[in-house]
Amino acid sequence: MDRWLNSPVGNSVIRAETVAFAELVPSGFYARSLQIGLPEVSYLDGIETRERYIVDDGSQSGAMHGGPNRKQGKKSHYMIASPFALPFSERSQNLIVLPHTMDYCENPHDVLREVNEILEPEGCLAIIGFNIFSLFGCVHVLMGKTGRMPWNGKFYSVGRVQDWLLLLGYDLVGARMLIYRPPINSERYQKKMKFLENAGDRWWPGLGGVYVIVGKKREIMLTQRRQLSIAWTKFLPPVVRPAPQKVARTMNMEAASNE
Repeated sequence: MDRWLNSPVGNSVIRAETVAFAELVPSGFYARSLQIGLPEVSYLDGIETRERYIVDDGSQSGAMHGGPNRKQGKKSHYMIASPFALPFSERSQNLIVLPHTMDYCENPHDVLREVNEILEPEGCLAIIGFNIFSLFGCVHVLMGKTGRMPWNGKFYSVGRVQDWLLLLGYDLVGARMLIYRPPINSERYQKKMKFLENAGDRWWPGLGGVYVIVGKKREIMLTQRRQLSIAWTKFLPPVVRPAPQKVARTMNMEAASNE
């Protein structure tokens, strides 16, 4: 992955991703922020935060050990851990970013559930990944079996990732498609084809090679649930309940006497 990140295509992708992430995340102070995966690049440098953590399982890069090509500008705490068992307590993080983490894990649903556990209510989750419906997706289909990074991952569509967030109870606060140029490793070609970025945003916005999605975790409090249940009963028809036995006997006796 290090080699690809330092290529002309990799550099353009990382630059676009970090800028889009900083612009899409709601402005404000995040006490604790967490990046899971891709430790070579710190996406949290542009975020106002007190504590920043970068977690990686060590399978794709050696950057966790003071490793090569790290592009961080601000101090972060580095940890080696599985994304399926993160060393953080519940509701302890205010902002979490998954840069291509979902592209290279076997069970993305399990990662999302784990992340959801440690993200506090009203906290933000950003997911960055390669779009299967793009030129990047075409190269993935052709070269995925070769085992070469980054094409050997599992690319997903934007709609599918958004559905996962909605099912977990997130509000979508921002999304953007990036990189409409073909992934050709030529700096001259990348500069020459730069006009395709504006054209892609206008004419084929869903076919960008990379997506950035930001969601905010919402939680319905107990009082809100009670209010919702009360409001829902207004739409239910009245239920006819049988009268108690004593009342029914009295009513029958009164009816007999009237006869």
